[in-house]
Amino acid sequence: MKTKNLFVMMIFVFPIIFVGCGKNEMDDGDFDFKLDDYRVENVLYPKDGKLKRIYQVFDNSRILNVEYSYDNLGRISRSDRGSESGNSYEIYLYNTKGQLESILSYWQYLDNPPNLSQTINYSYDIDGNKVKEQYEWEDLNFVMQSRYILYHYNGNKLMRQENYEKGQLYNYSVYEYKGDKIAKEKIFTPESNDYGTRDYYYDQDLLIYSILYVDNPKSGFVSDDRRYYDRNDNLIKIVGNYPGLSSWSDATSFYVTSEYEYE
Repeated sequence: MKTKNLFVMMIFVFPIIFVGCGKNEMDDGDFDFKLDDYRVENVLYPKDGKLKRIYQVFDNSRILNVEYSYDNLGRISRSDRGSESGNSYEIYLYNTKGQLESILSYWQYLDNPPNLSQTINYSYDIDGNKVKEQYEWEDLNFVMQSRYILYHYNGNKLMRQENYEKGQLYNYSVYEYKGDKIAKEKIFTPESNDYGTRDYYYDQDLLIYSILYVDNPKSGFVSDDRRYYDRNDNLIKIVGNYPGLSSWSDATSFYVTSEYEYE
């Protein structure tokens, strides 16, 4: 259980890679999976619509989590988040090649001037692949903290992701492909023989399901994500099951739902 809880924590400490779309024929026999109802029929946004809002859904409450603004080139330029205690927003900066270079996060309490709370800087190789993601922020004691992620490729295929905290390797992932699409991710922690596995399943060139587990998908289940799309292939909803987040130690389900709107 300790190992499984560690992987639950890792889900939220480090960003999840949203892999590219492609079809996984699911013929390796690892897990008996089927999801037929991933098409949402009562919602339809324009083809290749721009993501405008993300909501978090809890029981009967639907709370706006983030709202995006775009520049005249169609790139995200700002994202806004709000709460009862204050507001936060992110400013997106791009280099001369059009690549995302930095995200500056600000926090504003009531009518006070906004404070820079976090900076994310991105680096790329000559082929345009992202090779480093650097986070810097000031903690509650006004001491600067940082962590970073390194990405390693074979050609344009991501093969390994390394997550560092305080200059030390915290965990790393290696990726397996079917064709040019990621089918499996293995997540390792240093000085441990245990590792987590995330399997990805596709249909009609859409990522529709992923599952994270230790040892095997049934007895070692950690979490999963089900994705739902409209008929124009816009992502409409993600329903994640994270039992480890429940206050009940023997819980088998704890659902977190995100809903997406486009313009």
